[in-house]
Amino acid sequence: MKLFATDLDGTLLNRDSQISPENAAAIHKAQQEGLKITIATGRVYSDVLTISSEGGINTPVIGSNGATIHDANGERLFHLPLERETAASVMQWLEDHHCYYEASTQQGIYAPISSHEAMLAEMDRILGSSPGEDIERLIRAVKKHYDKKDYHRVNSHQEIPSEAYIYNIMAFSLDPAQLEQGREYFASRSDVAMVVSSEHNFEMQHPDVSKGNALSKLAAHLNISMEDTAAIGDNFNDVSMLKMAGLGIAMGNAEPEIKAIAKAISLTNVEHGVAHAIQCVLEGKPVSRPETVIEGSQ
Repeated sequence: MKLFATDLDGTLLNRDSQISPENAAAIHKAQQEGLKITIATGRVYSDVLTISSEGGINTPVIGSNGATIHDANGERLFHLPLERETAASVMQWLEDHHCYYEASTQQGIYAPISSHEAMLAEMDRILGSSPGEDIERLIRAVKKHYDKKDYHRVNSHQEIPSEAYIYNIMAFSLDPAQLEQGREYFASRSDVAMVVSSEHNFEMQHPDVSKGNALSKLAAHLNISMEDTAAIGDNFNDVSMLKMAGLGIAMGNAEPEIKAIAKAISLTNVEHGVAHAIQCVLEGKPVSRPETVIEGSQ
């Protein structure tokens, strides 16, 4: 293998949304031995830079689910934003249906104030009506969206600057009925590609955008065959790169459907599954998940 792509949330990041020292050390070792590493994530590029810097690593970045590619020096190699009218129609539907969303751009992340208030009200309602709900899990899910950098609140999508490229629109809800309605509606539209990257979200991007397509473009830029690439992830927005890479690896905490399509399964994100997979690749061993490990979680 010559190129190794890793997802972030639920994969390279632990449950505190940090890169563990074990994962960082494995990335440094891989780079020293000539294995190129890239991050491939739904997060916007600027957010990834902060996380990478805090974790002490530097890699090329496939951002916004494949809508952008930057090299390790920060040069943008590729981008494919949504058509502005298409993006506006997506955000208007989400606003009309009182669904929290974030629009990722090269200028940061934009989110409407009204949907922020709606999400807080939704969380209060769920926690009030479902006392047995896993409060810690819900708080982690919501907190992840407020840990992002370059975050701007606006009154509506019409206040997003006209010069901003809208790469990805991520909708988030704790309400299963709202999630199902949004996922079904946007999956039926041909002018966007809808993907799911966590239990509580759905994301819209340009129809030609995917992590797999972006990995293929980066590999070609580096003169590397896709047969010599490996990719690791845990959720549905990782499917394209797991299928297109020479070696598709599922995390131990991946969704069952992701494990089913992967060629190998690593440890969980809290067990430093990325480090384990990289070490196996460097040693030329099959990536496997020891039977004695304790099941982890995101």
